[in-house]
Amino acid sequence: MEPSPLETLIALREQELDLVERSFAEAVAREVAAEEKLTVAQAEILNEQRIASSPTADDGAVEAFSRWLPVGRQVVLEARERCREAAMDREAVRSALIAARAAMEAVKTLWEEQKEEERQTDLRKEQNVLDELAVRQFGRS
Repeated sequence: MEPSPLETLIALREQELDLVERSFAEAVAREVAAEEKLTVAQAEILNEQRIASSPTADDGAVEAFSRWLPVGRQVVLEARERCREAAMDREAVRSALIAARAAMEAVKTLWEEQKEEERQTDLRKEQNVLDELAVRQFGRS
């Protein structure tokens, strides 16, 4: 038996939802990775600052830190930007995920309503047959 149009649409919606869920998981993973890189970049600045401000550090360590600091800050700024972009991507995919779930729910609701209508139609047919039998049976008496 060939699937109904709603059953076909449900299958398509399931595929779409699966794809969007995978995309969302990937977006979250990208955001986590970006946040980890930001944390590492920030920790590196703190570590270098500790080394330069150590009582045992000589002038060369302090000068090296001061030359390196703009590079470290740039790495942090770039990591923050990647975090921001990853968060925006995640939110965009999250919106698509919400829409895909809503679309799936709508189609399933329609399918359930259709099945209930079919069940009610079958019950009415069965009742009509029983009523007709009753009329025939009591009509003979």
